[in-house]
Amino acid sequence: MSSVISDIELKSHIDRTVADTNPVNIPSDTQRFKTYKNLLVLCIAFLLQFTAFGAIGNLQSSLNTEANVGVNSLSIIYAFLIFSSIFLPHPLMAIFGIKWTLVISQVPYLLYVAANYYPKAYLMYPAAALVGLGAAPLWTSKCSYLTDSGTMYANSKLVHKDVVVNRFFGIFFMFFQSGQIWGNLISYFVLKTSEVNGTNITEKYDKCGAEFSEQEYKGVDVSNAIDRKTINVLCIVYICICACSILTVIIFLDQRRKASKDKISVMLRHSVKLLVSTVKHMRNINQLCLIPLTIWSGLEQSFLGAQFTKGFVSCTLSAKYVGLVLIAYGICDSIGSFSFGQLVKYIGRWPCFIIAAIINYSLIITMFIWKPSENQIYVLFILAGLWGLADAVWQTQINAFYGVLFVDKDEAAFSNYRLWESSGFVLFYIITPYIRIRIALVILLIFLTLGMTGYGATEYRLRKNKIKNNQVSPS
Repeated sequence: MSSVISDIELKSHIDRTVADTNPVNIPSDTQRFKTYKNLLVLCIAFLLQFTAFGAIGNLQSSLNTEANVGVNSLSIIYAFLIFSSIFLPHPLMAIFGIKWTLVISQVPYLLYVAANYYPKAYLMYPAAALVGLGAAPLWTSKCSYLTDSGTMYANSKLVHKDVVVNRFFGIFFMFFQSGQIWGNLISYFVLKTSEVNGTNITEKYDKCGAEFSEQEYKGVDVSNAIDRKTINVLCIVYICICACSILTVIIFLDQRRKASKDKISVMLRHSVKLLVSTVKHMRNINQLCLIPLTIWSGLEQSFLGAQFTKGFVSCTLSAKYVGLVLIAYGICDSIGSFSFGQLVKYIGRWPCFIIAAIINYSLIITMFIWKPSENQIYVLFILAGLWGLADAVWQTQINAFYGVLFVDKDEAAFSNYRLWESSGFVLFYIITPYIRIRIALVILLIFLTLGMTGYGATEYRLRKNKIKNNQVSPS
């Protein structure tokens, strides 16, 4: 699963709102120790939490299929995220400070993982709603803490804050992205123990791949089902990991505040203004052109996490292989995020978009014509890895493009980003149980084509405006 909130967006906003953190009278060595201690605490806490939450999220479409409670819960998360990202982060940080906002926002993730022990709608849906409400405050406070710490440390060392802040974010994501690897490894090794229990075969489902249908699959007593006892063991492991994450923050992280409590009313008014400006920003022609590509970003992530994992991996092999295959996705996504971030400096932005689009077009066509089988497991790893490589471009470069286009209206622009990307997530999570995968692939092709067309038009307008500005500027 994605990190849910754009860190490029939040860092851009927080860079303008960081309080005047002049160097405090703390010895340099003490300041250095406290800064890196807090950085390490944040890294470990998020690594632990998203090791558990990310892995359990990847398994929703494969394990919690009764009444579609798994994918429905994921759609609820992203629906509530839209509300959360506009109204909750800044008031919560004003009331509780950054540390306790982090702790409060972590608790829903623990509740959601725990709800998977007994995955009924009346437990999963409220827990998912709470995760959606907590996600925006969690990521906003994390970004705020990193930026504030980096600024204070830079001031004490008399270096530019951007250098330190970028380094801190790089260290953080080195830890965070590795959570995909560890979480999926845990799920593979725990679920692997159920291998001897799935031997009652009455019928073999033979429509894995593009012809996969969730409704048909439910009617077949398949040979690769995971027994409930093993799933519960996995849930307990993830619950313990989430609990350790929360305790790490409570015990080791220092408190920080961004605003005094008497500014809460100001924060609330700011949230209302953000809602209004978000709606008004939809009339911007560049924003309108980017809506299909932003929806595509949500669609492609949810497709991999729900339909690919169920229709290609679980159907062909077993749910226990979902984690193993998605390790390839996580590794390539991490490598791609770093590589394309460097590559864009040399070849520019649009070639990176073209590369990602070509990869996704190729993968979608391959999924149309290739019928997965147990004898070609390696193809699943290749598909997942290449999908992760393309996803690295979409996640880094769409965010960056928003930042370039809407410098003066970045809050409203990124609120639109969250709105339309979340809409893509919600759409696929809702329709996943009711359509064949080939229909989903058609939808992906349509939105990728519309998205790249809109991106091309926006890039053309941007370059045209630059040329016009260069012509009118004095030489």
